[in-house]
Amino acid sequence: MSELEEIVPFLSKTARLDLKAVALSVVLGLTGSVDGIKLLLQQEVILSNVLDLADDESEPIAKDAVLCFVNISAEEKGAQAIVDKLSSRLVPTAFRAILDDNSKLADPWCMVLCNISRPESLVETVVKELMAIEFSIEKLTTCFTRVNYNKHKGHLNYLGPLFSNISQCAVGREVFCNKTTGLLRRIFPFVHHEASIVRRGGAVGLLKNICFDSTVHEWLLSEEMDVLPFILLPLAGPEEFDDETNDKLPMELQYLGPDKKREEDPDIRKMLVESLAQLCATRKARVYLRERGTYEILRELHKYECSDLGDKSVLAAVENVVDILIRTEEEIGEDNLKALEIPDDVKSKIETLDNKAEL
Repeated sequence: MSELEEIVPFLSKTARLDLKAVALSVVLGLTGSVDGIKLLLQQEVILSNVLDLADDESEPIAKDAVLCFVNISAEEKGAQAIVDKLSSRLVPTAFRAILDDNSKLADPWCMVLCNISRPESLVETVVKELMAIEFSIEKLTTCFTRVNYNKHKGHLNYLGPLFSNISQCAVGREVFCNKTTGLLRRIFPFVHHEASIVRRGGAVGLLKNICFDSTVHEWLLSEEMDVLPFILLPLAGPEEFDDETNDKLPMELQYLGPDKKREEDPDIRKMLVESLAQLCATRKARVYLRERGTYEILRELHKYECSDLGDKSVLAAVENVVDILIRTEEEIGEDNLKALEIPDDVKSKIETLDNKAEL
């Protein structure tokens, strides 16, 4: 019997508290390294028992048990093992804790769900488990949008990246794009949430993933959803525009003043610009963006990204969108750019270039 197997009897709710605490501290210590996690993944009984202890009546025991899963799920192989072996139990357990406004472990459980849904290969399984719980994503959205939902100052910020992860798959996107529940419109304001970059980045990631579906572009740009101001406002700085340009801009971007600050995080700026790139897929959306001053905002952003404060990857993303917007529709010649079929010989050349770039 290995040393790890010897502690299994003590990883039980019925075990003596002191022995339980020592055994769990051994497991928690192992989760601090890649080798330790690898060792634990071979012990399904231990993982199952630790999940039981996440509901232990002793707060320190329950906290350490959840922290074990935070650490294990941070490694992709650990996330894979958790989803394969425990998701049917773990997802409902995490959901209940997050929904409990009196839970002191809501935040670490948010992190666990976020971690196990990040890999594209796992997200559908996690979403399936969530969807098995009635109105689960709707209820999590309510927790997210009520900033002080948790009574123990649990911020629930990691629900943002969780929503972004969920929207990687078609089923997840459908839930957020449900016009009856209006979930997406409720999350949009958090694109500007200054108090947490995690929450803000998650909301932007969700928005970007939704924009990949050109079938919802018309709805996103409609008066009902009015997504454009949410995208452009963080990209705008304190620059002054003439009256003609200001009249083109959405109301929220008119006459912003000298104190207006751009989104500071380059990854978030890039996701916002990439959302615009996706919206450029159809002629109708391109015309809409041009008529509402999108080019003018990007022109000023381009200057910013060229400065010492800017970022090269964001600059490249901006140039991609500007390159589309400055062309006439006659020059573009396609109603839907996503409908374009790339010839096989061109595809092979692109792949060759990609391979060279990786080298």
